[in-house]
Amino acid sequence: MVKFGVSVPTGREGLMCPTGFASRETMVDAGRIAEELGYYSIWGNDHITVQNYLRHLGPRPSFYDPLISMAAISSVTKKIKLATGIFVLPWRTPCIVICAKQLATLDVLSGGRLILGVGTGAYREESEALYIRDNLKRMDEGVEALRILFEKRLATYRGKYVKFEDVEMLPKPLQRPFPIYLGRHLSTSQVLNWIAKYGQGWIPGLSPEQFAEAIPRLKEVLREEGRRFEEIDIVREISVSQAETRDAAIKKYMDTPALAHMKSLSKGKRKLVGFEKEMHRSLIGTADDIIRGVQSYLDVGVKHFMLNFAVTEPKDLTTAMEYFAKDVVPSFG
Repeated sequence: MVKFGVSVPTGREGLMCPTGFASRETMVDAGRIAEELGYYSIWGNDHITVQNYLRHLGPRPSFYDPLISMAAISSVTKKIKLATGIFVLPWRTPCIVICAKQLATLDVLSGGRLILGVGTGAYREESEALYIRDNLKRMDEGVEALRILFEKRLATYRGKYVKFEDVEMLPKPLQRPFPIYLGRHLSTSQVLNWIAKYGQGWIPGLSPEQFAEAIPRLKEVLREEGRRFEEIDIVREISVSQAETRDAAIKKYMDTPALAHMKSLSKGKRKLVGFEKEMHRSLIGTADDIIRGVQSYLDVGVKHFMLNFAVTEPKDLTTAMEYFAKDVVPSFG
C-alpha cells in the first residue's frame, strides 16, 4: 500500500511556506482535514531558533514544538499517524530521559500513533546557539538510550554525552518496537548500517536513480542483521506543486521561499543539491505529471511520501490536500 502524508508548518516558515503562515488552523485543523481526506500520516519538523537566512524577513517566523503540535493534532484525530520529520535529537541529549518520557506519553495518549523521525539538524547556527557539538555522536547515543529506556525495566546508559542509571520509566510506548526513522540524505555504508541496526524507517531526499542504487545495498545489510526489507518504511520527503499546467505549477513553486531555502543549504561545504535538480525530482506539474513522478519512486522501493505542498496562503494548504487526494491518490488505491 502506498502511504501519503502531509507536512504541516511546525517549523516550515521560510521553507515551503512564507513567514507568518503557521497557526492553529494550518497545523491542528490541517491535521484533522488530512485524516478526513484519507491521508496516512501528518508530519512536523523542528527548529529552535531563526536561521540566518531568515533573519532579515518580516513577519518574524514562528517555530512550534513538534511534539506538542502533534499532541494537539492527536486530540482532533483518531487514526492518522503523528510523525516528526525531523526531530533534532542531539538538542535533547542533555535531558534524554525527559525527552523519552514525553515521547512515551504522546504515544500512549494518541493510541500508539507516533513516528519519531530523527536527524542531526540542517543548520549549524541552531546547534551553535545551544552550545551543542558532535551532533552525529549525540544522535547515536540518544537513539541507543531511547531504546534502553523504552525496552528495559531498569535502564542504565553511560555514554560520552548521555548518562543515567537505574531509571524505571513508565509508561512505556504502546508500539513495540517504537518506530524510529532516520532522516539523513545520504546512502553511505554508515547510514545504511545505522538503519539496519536501529531503524524502522528512512527519510532521505534521494532521486529515483539514487534509491535504485541504495536499496539493494540496504537489503544486504538488513540480511546481515537478520532483518527483512519489508520491516523498513522508506519515506521520501518531497515538494509538491500541482496546477492545471506545468508552467503554473512551476510559478506556484517559485512563489514560495523554496529557492532561498535551497541556497541557504548550498554554501561552501554544506552544498546539498542544486535548485534546478531539486525541482526536477520534486512533484511539480499537472496531476498526470505528479502521478508519473510518484510511480518513479515506487518503482525503486519508496513506500511512503511526506508531501510538502507549495503554498503561500493558509487556505492553499487545504486546497492542495484536497486536489492531491482527488486527482492523484486514486491512481494508487
